Amino acid sequence: MSDHVHSRYLYELDASPPWHDLLLLGLQHAVLALVFLVYPLAAAQQIGLSSGETAQFLTACVLAIAVSTALHYFRPMVGSGALAVEIPTPIFLPAAVLVGGVGGLATLSGMSLVSGLIECLFARLLKRLRSLFPAEVCGVAVMMLGISMVKPGVLNALGVTAANTTVDGGSLLVAALTVTTITGVSIFGAGRVKLLALGAGLCVGIVLAMIFGVVSWSHWAALSEASWVGVPSVHLGVPRIEPTLIPLCIVMALVLSVDNIGMLVGIQRQINPSWSKIDLRQASGGIQVSGIGDLVAAVFGGMPTGISSANVSLAYATGAIARRISLATGALLLVAACTPKVIVALSLIPKPVVGAVMVYAAAYMLVSGMSLILGRLLNERRIFVIGFAVVMGLMPALVPGIYAHAPELARPILESPLAVGTFTAILLTQFFRVGAARRATFSVELVMTDNESLREYHINKSIRDTLSSLGVDAGAARTLVDRAIDVTSELVAVMKSLNCFEQSVLMMAAFEDSRLKIVLQYAGSMVPEKPVMPPDHQSANDPLSRAWQLLSGPIDKSSGTKADGQQRLTILFEA
Repeated sequence: MSDHVHSRYLYELDASPPWHDLLLLGLQHAVLALVFLVYPLAAAQQIGLSSGETAQFLTACVLAIAVSTALHYFRPMVGSGALAVEIPTPIFLPAAVLVGGVGGLATLSGMSLVSGLIECLFARLLKRLRSLFPAEVCGVAVMMLGISMVKPGVLNALGVTAANTTVDGGSLLVAALTVTTITGVSIFGAGRVKLLALGAGLCVGIVLAMIFGVVSWSHWAALSEASWVGVPSVHLGVPRIEPTLIPLCIVMALVLSVDNIGMLVGIQRQINPSWSKIDLRQASGGIQVSGIGDLVAAVFGGMPTGISSANVSLAYATGAIARRISLATGALLLVAACTPKVIVALSLIPKPVVGAVMVYAAAYMLVSGMSLILGRLLNERRIFVIGFAVVMGLMPALVPGIYAHAPELARPILESPLAVGTFTAILLTQFFRVGAARRATFSVELVMTDNESLREYHINKSIRDTLSSLGVDAGAARTLVDRAIDVTSELVAVMKSLNCFEQSVLMMAAFEDSRLKIVLQYAGSMVPEKPVMPPDHQSANDPLSRAWQLLSGPIDKSSGTKADGQQRLTILFEA
C-alpha cells in the first residue's frame, strides 16, 4: 500500500525516521494518548473508586494502550501494519460506569475480558461480513464518530458542566488559540516544523490557561507528591463477569469494532489517497490488536481500548504516517506507566486544551466521512440510507432525553451517535439491496460510418447510458465507472477498426464487490496477436498497438474464449 502514499507526507508508511524525529513524533502521540486518561478518570470518579484504586485503574489503562499501540507496528495478521494509537475508549465510558458500579475493578476487568474476546472473534469473521461495510456505511461511521466527539470537545472548550452552563470566557479563548496553533502549524509549518503541531498547541494552551486563570499553580501541587520512577501498581484480581451485563458488553464490543473499522478506513485513506474499498486484512489485524488491548486491560484491571481518532488527525497534521511511530509510541507509554509523575502531570492538562484537541479531531473526521460518502455514485436508495442514518445518529443530540425511559442497559447504545448511525446505515443498506440491479446485458451501438470520432462517440454514449445507471444501483466508485466506460468504448471502437466484428456486439456487465466484469460477445475474430517490432516503429495511433495498450494497461485483467461460433472477450476493472 505504501506505493500510493501521497507526496504530502514527510515520512511514509514504511519510512525509517531518524531517531530524534521518531522520538519527537512518538512523544507527541504518547502525550495525546495519555490526555485521554480523562475518560477512565471520569469513570473512576463516578464509580467511587478510592485514590489508590484510581491510580491502579489508570496504570492498567496505560499498560493496555502501550502494548496494543506497539502491536499496530506489525503487519497483519498480528497487527494493522500502520500508524495507529490506542486510547482508553470513550465508547465504553457509560458502560464502564454501570459495570464498575456493580463490583468495582473486578467487574471492570470482566467487562474488558468479554470485550476482548468478542473483538478478536469479530476480527476473524470480518471477511465474511464484508457486505455489511460498503464505502457509504464506512463514511457514515467516520462522520458520526466526528459528530460524537463534538459535544464533549465543545463542553470542555467552553468550560461548561452539568452544574454550570455558563460559558467561561477564559476557557473559550484558551481553546480557540490552542486550535488555531495546531491548525496553523500543521498548515503553514514547513518540513519538520509540522511535526510540532500538537506539541505547540499543548504548550500554548497550558501557558494561556495559567495566564488567564483557567487553572492556578495549585492545580499542579499533586505533581510534587508523585515519584519519578516506580513499579506499576495494578489490580491483579480474577475478573468477575456479571451474567446480566454480558449482553451489554457484547453489544458495546461490536460497536467498538465498528468504530475501529471507521478509524482504520481513515488510516487507509491516509496511506492511499485513491482508496475505494476497505482492506479487510489490515482492518482485521487492527481490530484484533484492540481486542488484545482489552485482554491486557482485563489482566491488570483496566477498561477497553480503541483506536484514537485524535491521533489519526495528528498523523495528518504532522505529515508523518510511518508505522515505526506506533512502536516508539508504545515504548514511551510503557515508560510512562513506570513514571507516576508523568501520568499525574498529563491527567492535569486543562480541560479547554483537551477540548480543543477533540474539536480539531472532530473536524477532520467529519470531512473525511463526507469525502467517503461522496466518492460513491448515489441513487435514491443510498440517499435515504445515508440521510436516515445521520438523522437517527443526531437524534440524541437534537432531542435530549429522548431515550430517558429506555431500558438502562440499552441507553448507552441508543445515546451514542456512532452506534445508532452506523447500525442504522448497516440495516438500511441490507434492506435496500433487495431489488437493486448489479448486472445488465445490452447491445452496443455500432454506427456504420468512416468517421472514427463519430463512431467512438456513439459507442461511448451507448455504453455510458447503461453502465452509469448500473453503477448508481450498485453504489460503485465514480472513478471505477468512468474508467470502465472510457476504456471499454475506446477498445470497442479500435476493434471495429480492426474488423473484429461481423455484426453487433452484445455486452454483459456485472458488479462484483468492488470489481466490474465486462464480457463482449460477438461473431467475428479476436484481437490479432500483438505485433513484434522495434519501439521506434510502433505508433500510438496504430489500431492494433492501441488495442494491446488498452488490454495490458488500464484494463486490470483480460481473457478470450470461443464457444458456439461466438467470441467472448472478458475484461476486468478493479477499484
